Amino acid sequence: MELSGNQAIELLSGGQVRNGDAACFGRRADDFFEDFYAGKAFLGSGGVHPDAGLTDFYPHEAATRRVIIAHAGASYAPADSSKLGTVAVGRLPLAALDGLRRRTRAMNGRCQGFYCAARVGRLFSTGARAS
Repeated sequence: MELSGNQAIELLSGGQVRNGDAACFGRRADDFFEDFYAGKAFLGSGGVHPDAGLTDFYPHEAATRRVIIAHAGASYAPADSSKLGTVAVGRLPLAALDGLRRRTRAMNGRCQGFYCAARVGRLFSTGARAS
């Protein structure tokens, strides 16, 4: 894998690894993340919806995200406009997040803006687009 040649990487979680994006999940991954505390966690998702919350197309990965959120000072979901309003099967409530980072394709795809959880709720309640 790409990280194997990086001498700065000393820890990798265990568990199952999904083909494609190499997402780690399962009991061993959960056990790994339970042993650490992060000041900030950035969590990918399949979608962000005002009623369904942060959702994922792989429910077993949502379970691992719950563990990560429980062991982080603040949790954020980077999401571009294609994720807003999308609902997938695995679910985490929006209240579990401290904010939503807007991701754009500009400037090499880096996060360009930030919405706190309350602002995300207002965007969805008014039907406004997060631009």
